[in-house]
Amino acid sequence: MRDLRAGLRAECTMPQFDVLAQLERSPDGLTFSALSEKLLVTAGNLTGIVDRLEKQELVRRETNPKDRRQTFIKLTDKGREYCAKVIPQHTQDIARLLGGLTDNTVQNLRADLDKLAALLDGK
Repeated sequence: MRDLRAGLRAECTMPQFDVLAQLERSPDGLTFSALSEKLLVTAGNLTGIVDRLEKQELVRRETNPKDRRQTFIKLTDKGREYCAKVIPQHTQDIARLLGGLTDNTVQNLRADLDKLAALLDGK
């Protein structure tokens, strides 16, 4: 895990990276509730993470003009640039860490993670 954290550079923690990675997959941004559901964290924890990312100018908050009670979190240009640098490296780091596993072990792990995801989704 230390290797994965080191690859993120000094400006980003693992929870912050998780937020950025989710937002990178959602170009239109995500609401706080959708993001907290995807990351399995409380809104309170997420608020602090987003606050820090916003101070680094990696994300911004946008109020929904149709429903001012709803706020979207979106990547800034700086956030997209950061993701373009760190996500490929992070993917390589994970591949390197998993490289010692047999194909059978990886298949079993993937199947188990799929089952876990289905349980978490209520299926």
